[in-house]
Amino acid sequence: MSNLAYQPQRKPSQEPQKTYVKQPQKVTGTRGSRITKGEKVIWIAAALLLMAGATMFISKYATIYKINASIKAEQSNVNEIERRTKDLESQKKELSNPSRIIEMAKKEGMSFDKKRVKH
Repeated sequence: MSNLAYQPQRKPSQEPQKTYVKQPQKVTGTRGSRITKGEKVIWIAAALLLMAGATMFISKYATIYKINASIKAEQSNVNEIERRTKDLESQKKELSNPSRIIEMAKKEGMSFDKKRVKH
């Protein structure tokens, strides 16, 4: 016989499913940063161009510096040669003095005959 008045409560094996209502989530910046990939590419390209330009500028400046140094060295060589040339010209004038030539000729035993000299 079954007792219809008494019904034991059965424990459900599973809890009743609760219906969750999804609440809207706040959008707090879907991007990690405010700089986009395109902007990063542009900034990197600009930085590379700046570095390439600086490298070219420095290399050209170094080349100009080397050329100027070689020009100064050559100028000092030219000045030294000009100084020696002037010294040799002054010696030439001293040695080609007619009175000195006559004196040297007399020391060597030569005589000066004005009749035989052509002007």
